[in-house]
Amino acid sequence: MKKLLFSILCMGCVVFAFSQGKPRLGILPFSGSVGGDGETIAELFSFQPDIQGAFTVVPRTSAVNALVAEQNFQLSGYTDSDTIARLGRLLNADFVVSGHIRRLGSRNLVITTIINVESFELLAGDYREYRRNIEEVRGMLPEIARKMITASQRDTSKLPKLAVAPFNSAKGATQDGETLAQILAVEISNTGKYAVLPRTTTLQAALKELQYQMSGYTAEEEAKRLGAAINAKYILSAQLRRLGSQNMFTGQILHVEDGSLLAGESRDYRTIGDGITLMGELALLLAYREGAKTLIAARNRAAFFADPARLWSLGVSAGTSFTDPLAIVTVRGTIAPLRYSFLELGCDAGFISDVEGARYYSVYPFIHYALFVPFPRKGGWYMGAGAGYMIADYQIEDITVSREILAADITTGVNILNFLDISYTLRTDLDSANHKISVGFCYRFR
Repeated sequence: MKKLLFSILCMGCVVFAFSQGKPRLGILPFSGSVGGDGETIAELFSFQPDIQGAFTVVPRTSAVNALVAEQNFQLSGYTDSDTIARLGRLLNADFVVSGHIRRLGSRNLVITTIINVESFELLAGDYREYRRNIEEVRGMLPEIARKMITASQRDTSKLPKLAVAPFNSAKGATQDGETLAQILAVEISNTGKYAVLPRTTTLQAALKELQYQMSGYTAEEEAKRLGAAINAKYILSAQLRRLGSQNMFTGQILHVEDGSLLAGESRDYRTIGDGITLMGELALLLAYREGAKTLIAARNRAAFFADPARLWSLGVSAGTSFTDPLAIVTVRGTIAPLRYSFLELGCDAGFISDVEGARYYSVYPFIHYALFVPFPRKGGWYMGAGAGYMIADYQIEDITVSREILAADITTGVNILNFLDISYTLRTDLDSANHKISVGFCYRFR
C-alpha cells in the first residue's frame, strides 16, 4: 500500500510539474459573430487536442467576463492588442488567442491571431474563408490550432519591431480598410521578418499627442516621432484610396531613425475579394524586396491548388455496369481552372460479359464537365455531364463482333476526405441506357 501511494504521489508530482511547465493560453470569444457563436467557437478551439497538449488553457474569470461585456467585445468590429493583452493579464496568461468573424464583400472570413501578453507582439495569424454557414469554421479549427502553437514557440526577441499605424481609408471604406489592415499585419507577421506590433491604445495616444496626419509634418517626420514614442524600429503605413471604380492600395515601411523609406509598393484591384489576395502579395513585397516576385509566384501556385473550391486530382477506381461490362476499371483526372467546377478526363476499361461463353473487352475514353461543391472539412460533392466513345469486342468461339458507340453521360459523386471517390454515371446512346457505379482512390493535389 505504501508503494502504491508513493507511486501515485510521484505521478501526481510529474503531472503537476509538466502542467506548470506549459505556457498558459487565454482564448477570447470570436468577435463579430451573432448570438453565442463567438463563445462557442472559442470553446471548441480550447477543446482541440493539440491546444490542450501544448498549453494550459485557462478559464475566463468573472472579472474578465465583466471587462468583455464592458468593452462590448462580442460585437466590436476591431479590438486593439492593448485590450487583448489586458484581458490576458486578468487571465494570468502568457498568450491570448482572439478571433473575428467578418464579411468582406461577398466573402465570409474568420480571422484568428495569437498575441504575446508580455510584449504585445502579434506572433502570427490566420484567415480563412467559409462559404455559407458559420458551422464550417468548426472543421478549420484543428489546422488553425497547429498554426497558433507553432507561432507561440517562435523566438522573436532578435527581430526588428514593426509598428502598424492606422490605415487611411477612402470615404465609406473604413471598415474594409480595417479588415485589410488586420490581414496585412497577419501576413507580415507570418513572414517571420519582423516582430509586429499591431495598433494599440498606446499607439492611439501617441498619434493624438503628435496630431498625426493633421500636424503638417511629412510622412517621414511623423514616422520618426511615432516610432520613437512606441519604441519601434520601423513603421508600417498604408492607404486605401479609390479612383472611379478602381481601388488602390499602397503600403510602405519607414525607418523610425530618419524617416526614410525602406520599402513601398502600390497595387490596384477592383473587388474587395481581390484586395484580400493582394494583402498576401503586398506583405511579401514589403518584407522581401529581393526575390519577392519568385515568392509570390510560388504562393499563387500553392493557393491555386490548395483552394478547396478547385478539385485537381488523379484517381483510379473499380466498378460495374451490372451488364456488359460487368467489371470496369477507370483511370481519371480532373483539372479546375475555375472555382466550383472541373473538367474530368478519363478512360474506362471493361471486362467480363454476361453472355455465356463470350470473351469481352471494351475501352471508353470520356470527357465530363461538372459543378463542384466542397464540404466544410475535406472533399466535396459533384454533378456533371459529358460524352465518350466506346469500342467493344465480343469473341464467341471463332467469331468476333465489334461495336463502336458514341454515348452521353450524366454523372454525380462524392469525394470523401480527399482520397475516396464514389460515383454514379447514367450512360446512354439514346437507344438504350446503362448504369455505372464506381468506388476508388483519388489523389488530390494540394
